[in-house]
Amino acid sequence: MDTTIIIIIAFILIIALIVVIQFKQNKKEGGNRVYNEYEDAISYILKDKNLSNFKRDDSYRAKLEHVRWNEGLIYLGLIRKEMGLSDSEIMGYCSLNDSVGDPILKQYGNLHISPTSLRYIYHAHLIFTQCKLVGMNNIDFVEVGGGYGGLCFALHHFADKYKIRIKSYTIIDLANPLELQKRYLKKFLNHAHLKFVNASTFGKNIHTKNMFLISNYCFSEISPENQHNYIKYLFPKVKHGFMVWNFIEPYDIGFDTTIVDEYPQTGKTNKYITF
Repeated sequence: MDTTIIIIIAFILIIALIVVIQFKQNKKEGGNRVYNEYEDAISYILKDKNLSNFKRDDSYRAKLEHVRWNEGLIYLGLIRKEMGLSDSEIMGYCSLNDSVGDPILKQYGNLHISPTSLRYIYHAHLIFTQCKLVGMNNIDFVEVGGGYGGLCFALHHFADKYKIRIKSYTIIDLANPLELQKRYLKKFLNHAHLKFVNASTFGKNIHTKNMFLISNYCFSEISPENQHNYIKYLFPKVKHGFMVWNFIEPYDIGFDTTIVDEYPQTGKTNKYITF
């Protein structure tokens, strides 16, 4: 082959390699930037000791507390049909969860509630349904990415309905979200066995075995490197779980998983993953 052609091919390959490396770096930096902005938003929220209106903060709502009215309507229908909850039982949770942070409330007949609270109720139902399916009734939960603690609160609120005992509940998250969760859940769950673990450890120092894993709109959002670390350090301590998977295609995480479309579909490729 002509030397000139070889040089041209080598040059093209080098350029292509540089482009790929730069793309991966930009993707990583973009993900880090999103979470840095999230941490900064919560840092600002934490200045208010009463957490009086954080659920209306635009920077915070870019990540959480943004379920749309029509999605909330579907969740409400599912809650009534699958859980058999009365309006008073629905309000039993929503009135408490909506009492902190001044969320944007929507009207559903006689109910004036946050659509996000409805999602927490329905996801709690899906999680407890999976727990019963796999025969877990005394459970150590571990949640990767805990939001402000709304799902943790919902699970504790409805556990008795499913005859489930929550032995412990561990949330793994970034430093500022953990502080928000501690303050939020202290308002409702003073007697619960809650643990808060910094995400930088990936659960290395958790000694509990046979846990039930929850990660909704989180595990699949973080970098592949961080996903690998959770698979390496946390997942061996997990027996079963429920995840809402978004952004990327599901892949083998070491469990015998069942994958179905999320409903309502809040993202084009979102899936419910159970194992």
